[in-house]
Amino acid sequence: NDVSFVAIGRRYARMDEIGVPFALTVDLDTLEGKGPTVRERDSTEQVRVPESELVMVLTNLCNGLQTWEQMVSKYGLIQASTE
Repeated sequence: NDVSFVAIGRRYARMDEIGVPFALTVDLDTLEGKGPTVRERDSTEQVRVPESELVMVLTNLCNGLQTWEQMVSKYGLIQASTE
């Protein structure tokens, strides 16, 4: 619903403001087994990552072993829901 979308938007804004490069979100789709989303601060793009790969993905991104573009190529972009 709109309230949850606004709340996550505020959280993203706070994380962006303090310079957190990647934000992890657990949503209803995550609970249904589709994996959490990882959001990149500079582009605001999001990918959905399988839970089994999450630690590796975040480690590689934070240590510069893989680029955001490589993550997008591998997992594909998702659109944030506004419903």
